[in-house]
Amino acid sequence: MRSMATVSRQRAPFPASPLRFLTNAWLVISALVFSVIALAVSILFVIPTPYQVLLPGPVTDVQRLIEPNPNPGKGALYLTTIYSDPASVGEWLYAKVNPEAGIVPREQARPRNVGERQYQKLLVTMMDESKVAAKVVALREAGYDVKVTGQGAQVQELADTSKAKGLLRPGDVIVEADGQPITTSNDLVALIQAHRPGETMRLAVKRGEETLAVEIPLGESPDEPGRARVGIVVLTHLYEYQLPRELDLKTKEIGGPSGGLMFALGIYNAVSTTDITRGHKIAGTGTISTDGKVGAVGGVKYKVLAAEKAGAELFLAPADNFEEAQRAARQVRVVSVSSFSEALRALGELSPRA
Repeated sequence: MRSMATVSRQRAPFPASPLRFLTNAWLVISALVFSVIALAVSILFVIPTPYQVLLPGPVTDVQRLIEPNPNPGKGALYLTTIYSDPASVGEWLYAKVNPEAGIVPREQARPRNVGERQYQKLLVTMMDESKVAAKVVALREAGYDVKVTGQGAQVQELADTSKAKGLLRPGDVIVEADGQPITTSNDLVALIQAHRPGETMRLAVKRGEETLAVEIPLGESPDEPGRARVGIVVLTHLYEYQLPRELDLKTKEIGGPSGGLMFALGIYNAVSTTDITRGHKIAGTGTISTDGKVGAVGGVKYKVLAAEKAGAELFLAPADNFEEAQRAARQVRVVSVSSFSEALRALGELSPRA
């Protein structure tokens, strides 16, 4: 048998395609360009600026923060917040093109000479004071006898832009304003908000063993034109209170006094026999003093936007913030309130939901 030999033939290689070479080169160049752009963008977000960026923050149903809460409503009582953080160059640019964001000079948003840890501690202390005032107001409205005392509003810090610089010092205790006694920091805040920018407040100030008469010119809030501002951080001096019924408010990573009104509504609902939410989603903001007055706060437009994202139907705004809140609202109905009793009346007008 004749054997058959097999021969393997190798195909001669073709020269590389010019198109394939250009495609590979373009991919390499694109990857390099993308890497350079990504690096540049990341650098923008680490370069600091002298500004603070403001955005709508998360909302929380205050009824979930109250322990114990024997009477949670069928609806919601939303505590609204804003996100506020030192702005990098990247965040500054983002805020410029985002209609929901804002930027303000940092010295107008927080005291310049206060470290981050100290500033956060101040915010927590102010939040704690607002909780106490909310408990006092809500329990009194529910018929309980509540005793609360303080010995004035103590100055903690002054902003660089404050017109009170040189007139007030950290450690001063303001015991009287415009002839009215000041027992808590909220008392002072309420009187300031009764003024207009450019007006003057007459204060009685304890400095050591002396009591001084001081006249303070009022500036204007940087983010709320038309609202008076002193540019100081104050806390109640020697705050004491006796509550006949203790309810705890479990707040985390929230600071400042602006949750007072919503805290008071939540506490009142917890100790009441009726559901003031009537099944509705209600949001709001505002400081509260122990006599039930609701005071103005900053960043209201961002809080309105946050409330709308949460599906709130009604937004309770301090009277001094009403116009700003109304301008920001696109869907939610805004109601102006100047006291806790007015807020309760506004909720009482809602139709119950099944």
